[in-house]
Amino acid sequence: MIRRTSLILAAAAAALTLSACGQSETEAPTVENGGPGDEIVQYEAQDDVMNAAIAEAKASLPAFLARLDAGDLGPGDSLKVGFPVDNGHEHIWVNQIARKGDELTGMLANEPNWMPGLHQGSPVTFAPDLVSDWSYEKDGKLWGNYTTRVMLPSLTPEDAAAVKANLSDTPTETTAR
Repeated sequence: MIRRTSLILAAAAAALTLSACGQSETEAPTVENGGPGDEIVQYEAQDDVMNAAIAEAKASLPAFLARLDAGDLGPGDSLKVGFPVDNGHEHIWVNQIARKGDELTGMLANEPNWMPGLHQGSPVTFAPDLVSDWSYEKDGKLWGNYTTRVMLPSLTPEDAAAVKANLSDTPTETTAR
Protein backbone atom coordinates (compact mmCIF):
# COMPACT_ATOMS: atom_id res chain seq x y z
CA MET A 1 0.00 0.00 0.00
CA ILE A 2 2.76 2.48 0.89
CA ARG A 3 4.72 1.40 -2.17
CA ARG A 4 1.71 2.21 -4.36
CA THR A 5 1.36 5.60 -2.69
CA SER A 6 5.07 6.23 -3.06
CA LEU A 7 4.68 5.58 -6.77
CA ILE A 8 1.70 7.93 -6.88
CA LEU A 9 3.70 10.58 -5.03
CA ALA A 10 6.56 10.05 -7.44
CA ALA A 11 4.43 10.13 -10.57
CA ALA A 12 1.54 12.46 -9.84
CA ALA A 13 3.34 14.92 -7.58
CA ALA A 14 6.73 14.36 -9.12
CA ALA A 15 8.03 17.81 -9.63
CA LEU A 16 7.06 21.18 -8.40
CA THR A 17 8.37 24.13 -10.31
CA LEU A 18 8.46 27.61 -8.87
CA SER A 19 9.06 30.12 -11.60
CA ALA A 20 9.41 33.85 -11.81
CA CYS A 21 6.85 33.91 -14.60
CA GLY A 22 3.58 32.11 -15.08
CA GLN A 23 0.31 32.46 -13.25
CA SER A 24 -0.33 35.24 -10.77
CA GLU A 25 -0.82 34.70 -7.05
CA THR A 26 -4.57 34.28 -7.54
CA GLU A 27 -4.44 31.71 -10.32
CA ALA A 28 -4.55 28.00 -9.65
CA PRO A 29 -1.41 25.95 -10.33
CA THR A 30 -1.23 24.27 -13.71
CA VAL A 31 -0.43 20.64 -14.38
CA GLU A 32 1.82 20.18 -17.37
CA ASN A 33 4.60 18.17 -18.85
CA GLY A 34 7.19 20.87 -19.41
CA GLY A 35 9.91 18.64 -20.77
CA PRO A 36 11.03 15.07 -21.17
CA GLY A 37 10.48 14.18 -17.53
CA ASP A 38 7.57 13.43 -15.25
CA GLU A 39 4.44 15.57 -15.11
CA ILE A 40 4.87 18.75 -13.07
CA VAL A 41 2.60 21.07 -11.16
CA GLN A 42 3.61 24.66 -11.94
CA TYR A 43 3.34 27.20 -9.11
CA GLU A 44 4.13 30.88 -9.17
CA ALA A 45 7.22 31.78 -7.12
CA GLN A 46 5.04 34.05 -4.99
CA ASP A 47 2.36 31.41 -4.26
CA ASP A 48 1.69 32.06 -0.57
CA VAL A 49 0.23 28.65 0.25
CA MET A 50 3.03 26.67 -1.42
CA ASN A 51 5.72 28.91 0.03
CA ALA A 52 4.23 28.48 3.52
CA ALA A 53 4.30 24.69 3.05
CA ILE A 54 7.94 24.84 1.95
CA ALA A 55 8.81 27.04 4.95
CA GLU A 56 7.13 24.57 7.32
CA ALA A 57 8.94 21.64 5.70
CA LYS A 58 12.28 23.45 6.01
CA ALA A 59 11.59 24.32 9.66
CA SER A 60 10.76 20.69 10.46
CA LEU A 61 13.63 19.18 8.44
CA PRO A 62 15.57 18.37 11.66
CA ALA A 63 12.96 15.66 12.40
CA PHE A 64 13.80 13.95 9.09
CA LEU A 65 17.56 14.43 9.56
CA ALA A 66 17.35 12.94 13.06
CA ARG A 67 15.80 9.80 11.54
CA LEU A 68 18.59 9.78 8.92
CA ASP A 69 21.27 10.06 11.61
CA ALA A 70 19.63 7.29 13.66
CA GLY A 71 19.49 4.97 10.64
CA ASP A 72 15.68 4.96 10.72
CA LEU A 73 15.03 5.74 7.05
CA GLY A 74 13.84 3.26 4.48
CA PRO A 75 14.90 3.24 0.82
CA GLY A 76 11.74 5.08 -0.26
CA ASP A 77 11.99 7.83 2.34
CA SER A 78 12.76 11.01 0.44
CA LEU A 79 13.62 14.66 0.32
CA LYS A 80 12.18 17.06 -2.24
CA VAL A 81 15.01 19.27 -3.44
CA GLY A 82 14.67 22.58 -5.31
CA PHE A 83 17.52 22.41 -7.81
CA PRO A 84 18.27 25.72 -9.56
CA VAL A 85 17.36 25.63 -13.27
CA ASP A 86 17.09 28.27 -15.98
CA ASN A 87 13.41 29.06 -15.31
CA GLY A 88 13.55 28.99 -11.47
CA HIS A 89 13.82 25.77 -9.47
CA GLU A 90 12.82 22.24 -10.30
CA HIS A 91 11.65 20.61 -7.08
CA ILE A 92 12.13 16.88 -7.41
CA TRP A 93 12.09 13.95 -4.99
CA VAL A 94 15.42 12.38 -4.05
CA ASN A 95 15.66 9.06 -2.19
CA GLN A 96 18.46 6.87 -0.79
CA ILE A 97 19.53 9.86 1.29
CA ALA A 98 22.94 9.99 2.99
CA ARG A 99 25.09 12.71 4.56
CA LYS A 100 28.58 13.53 3.42
CA GLY A 101 29.90 16.28 5.67
CA ASP A 102 27.71 19.35 5.26
CA GLU A 103 26.07 17.98 2.11
CA LEU A 104 23.35 15.47 1.40
CA THR A 105 23.43 12.89 -1.36
CA GLY A 106 20.85 10.68 -2.97
CA MET A 107 19.31 9.43 -6.21
CA LEU A 108 16.69 11.26 -8.26
CA ALA A 109 13.37 9.51 -7.65
CA ASN A 110 11.72 11.11 -10.68
CA GLU A 111 12.62 11.96 -14.24
CA PRO A 112 13.60 15.66 -14.30
CA ASN A 113 12.39 18.10 -16.95
CA TRP A 114 15.01 20.85 -16.83
CA MET A 115 18.16 19.17 -15.50
CA PRO A 116 20.14 18.19 -18.62
CA GLY A 117 22.16 15.01 -18.33
CA LEU A 118 20.31 13.81 -15.22
CA HIS A 119 17.65 11.12 -15.14
CA GLN A 120 15.66 9.13 -12.60
CA GLY A 121 18.27 7.21 -10.60
CA SER A 122 21.05 9.75 -11.20
CA PRO A 123 23.15 10.48 -8.10
CA VAL A 124 22.95 14.07 -6.81
CA THR A 125 24.66 16.06 -4.09
CA PHE A 126 22.99 19.11 -2.56
CA ALA A 127 23.04 21.46 0.40
CA PRO A 128 20.32 21.08 3.05
CA ASP A 129 19.07 24.61 2.32
CA LEU A 130 17.80 23.38 -1.08
CA VAL A 131 15.38 20.93 0.59
CA SER A 132 11.74 21.98 0.09
CA ASP A 133 9.96 18.95 1.58
CA TRP A 134 10.54 15.55 3.15
CA SER A 135 8.70 12.25 3.48
CA TYR A 136 9.12 9.12 5.53
CA GLU A 137 6.93 6.10 6.19
CA LYS A 138 6.23 4.96 9.73
CA ASP A 139 3.48 2.70 11.03
CA GLY A 140 1.81 2.57 7.62
CA LYS A 141 1.54 6.33 7.20
CA LEU A 142 3.55 8.90 5.25
CA TRP A 143 4.82 11.79 7.37
CA GLY A 144 5.96 15.17 6.07
CA ASN A 145 4.77 15.76 2.51
CA TYR A 146 3.96 19.42 3.16
CA THR A 147 3.99 20.34 -0.53
CA THR A 148 2.13 17.17 -1.49
CA ARG A 149 -0.69 18.18 0.84
CA VAL A 150 -0.93 21.54 -0.96
CA MET A 151 -0.90 19.79 -4.34
CA LEU A 152 -3.77 17.37 -3.58
CA PRO A 153 -6.40 19.57 -5.31
CA SER A 154 -4.25 19.53 -8.48
CA LEU A 155 -4.31 15.73 -8.69
CA THR A 156 -7.06 13.64 -10.20
CA PRO A 157 -9.70 12.77 -7.59
CA GLU A 158 -8.57 9.12 -7.67
CA ASP A 159 -4.88 9.95 -7.18
CA ALA A 160 -5.68 12.53 -4.48
CA ALA A 161 -7.81 10.00 -2.58
CA ALA A 162 -5.10 7.33 -2.79
CA VAL A 163 -2.40 9.72 -1.58
CA LYS A 164 -4.55 11.21 1.16
CA ALA A 165 -5.47 7.74 2.44
CA ASN A 166 -1.79 7.06 3.13
CA LEU A 167 -0.80 10.45 4.52
CA SER A 168 -0.59 10.91 8.27
CA ASP A 169 -3.23 13.24 9.70
CA THR A 170 -0.58 15.85 10.40
CA PRO A 171 2.83 16.30 8.77
CA THR A 172 4.89 15.74 11.93
CA GLU A 173 4.58 13.23 14.69
CA THR A 174 4.84 15.96 17.33
CA THR A 175 1.61 17.55 16.04
CA ALA A 176 -0.24 14.24 15.71
CA ARG A 177 -3.30 13.80 17.90
